[in-house]
Amino acid sequence: MGSVEFSPSVSPGEGPVRRIAINKDELVTQPLEGIETVYDIVSYAARTHGNRNAIGWRDVVKVVEEEKEVKKIVDGKETVATKKWKFFELSDYKYMNYIDVQTAVSEISRAFISFGLSKGDVFSVYAQTRYGV
Repeated sequence: MGSVEFSPSVSPGEGPVRRIAINKDELVTQPLEGIETVYDIVSYAARTHGNRNAIGWRDVVKVVEEEKEVKKIVDGKETVATKKWKFFELSDYKYMNYIDVQTAVSEISRAFISFGLSKGDVFSVYAQTRYGV
């Protein structure tokens, strides 16, 4: 399929602006016809991928701390410093399938609605960036 030139270069030394050939005349605004919201994306993924693995993670089983001596040069002289290193023993992978993700997203959505959030509201979520129980 490839890309095609959309507009010529603006400055010397730069190449032209290129777009994928099937969308050369306009930018893509949605992944597929009928998919316009996050809800649509999650529903489509659950419908098309069902019980396949969607999100994977590993739990920290054990943290091992070791102290090691490290040589470094300070003011031109070699010195030895003690550094603490942490190593993590991790579990095997655990997974949520697409249907479980859809359920979780629906529960979170209902919680936001119960807090009074609606279309147009802006908020931030401060949380760990991994699945946690």
